[in-house]
Amino acid sequence: MLQLLKDCKTNLVLGFRIAVFRKCSVEQFVVNTDQVVLLLLLDFLLNLVFGYVAALPRPVFVEFALPTYCYSQLLFYLGIYLVLKLWKESALFLALCVTTLSISWLFSPLLIYIHVLEVKQTADIVIRILPIVIGIYYLVVLYKAIFIVASHKKLLTLAVLIAGLAPIIWSSNYFEFDEFDYFWNSAPEKEVDEPNPYAKFEAIDAEQLMYQQPKLLDAALQQMQPQRDGYTDLFFIGFAGYAMQDVFSKEVTYAKELMDMQFDTLGHSINLINNIATHDSLPLANASNLSITLKHIGSIINPAEDVLFLYLSSHGSKDHKLSVQFWPLALNDISPEKLRTMLDEAGIKWRVIIISSCYSGGFIDALQNENTLIATAAAADKTSFGCSDDVDFTYFGEALFKDTLPHEKSVVYALQTAQKLINAREKLESLDPSQPQLVVGQAITPKLDALAAALTLAK
Repeated sequence: MLQLLKDCKTNLVLGFRIAVFRKCSVEQFVVNTDQVVLLLLLDFLLNLVFGYVAALPRPVFVEFALPTYCYSQLLFYLGIYLVLKLWKESALFLALCVTTLSISWLFSPLLIYIHVLEVKQTADIVIRILPIVIGIYYLVVLYKAIFIVASHKKLLTLAVLIAGLAPIIWSSNYFEFDEFDYFWNSAPEKEVDEPNPYAKFEAIDAEQLMYQQPKLLDAALQQMQPQRDGYTDLFFIGFAGYAMQDVFSKEVTYAKELMDMQFDTLGHSINLINNIATHDSLPLANASNLSITLKHIGSIINPAEDVLFLYLSSHGSKDHKLSVQFWPLALNDISPEKLRTMLDEAGIKWRVIIISSCYSGGFIDALQNENTLIATAAAADKTSFGCSDDVDFTYFGEALFKDTLPHEKSVVYALQTAQKLINAREKLESLDPSQPQLVVGQAITPKLDALAAALTLAK
């Protein structure tokens, strides 16, 4: 047994000499079946041990790695044997087994280390370059080990090298054995439970929320003041339809404050908002509340004088419906035809309707008339941008309410300027243009011009 280990040590030292390109000959190796078995067992144990260490602190044994390992060894040495048989050099087979196994102990730890780097995604440049460098180095050393046994016959050496490696490479790619190449994998760290984004919504008493809507809406409507005779009053309604993203509620909240301060809508403005933060203090943005609000405004305005400014902000669909969502409530989306019916039933003649959503251009045909201005964030077949939780405005809302209306009393001019700002921003960011739309009825143009002049004088 002691001699067996000494012979193994001799082979390993010679394998190291080959790896560092020192001279040695096949006669120096101890070639017998005992050494083949011992070196093969050593290679297996090194893979097992180094793989375990590399997978710390949470190593998980890959049970299918053992047949994969055995299969690879079989293909490698079977390929070599067949080439030697065809070359009539079968006597070299045992020596080739010993020399190739004598160098493998040097590469097993390196290959496992590369695998660990790839799994941990450490140092991207290292991951790309190191496997290539080690792969080339291994091929050179393997070529040299075979070259020594093949009595420096280059063609035979090359044939043996290809016959040994080609079946392994082909089968690995064909059968996709990559996940079973290593005996151990590192178990992922226990994920910290992320907060449930629906937790607050799940805690809502949906029935109570719906029953309190008349009270909330009535309280908000009672704060609205009637129109002033002989003066064109502007009435503002903000509608934030989508509860799962705060950007819509932030946008209409800002818009109402701006309109109250810059366009004299204080006492003539109301917000309907779907948002968890305001669900028990403000009326919901749903079709029923919007219809009631429009009818209430219609009852306190002078239809011949006063103007409605309706701002709707939400997601939109390709079939041209405005999303109305406050899970777990089952709310109905708003179609162009439904919105037109609400406005007509409220008896409101002069209308400024601005819709910030994807595909909002699809509302134009149903809503346009000579007494109406319609502006949309996108064409009927285009998406708009900026519906994100990490912002306070959509692109359209920011261009209109933050960048333009604070400095401009003309709603038409502000919308035209906002269109230009959005087009420039989308071009700069290489986005597919949303193509915001603006349709101004012939009769409402002088009405809005007069309103802008009155606001300018009042200032």
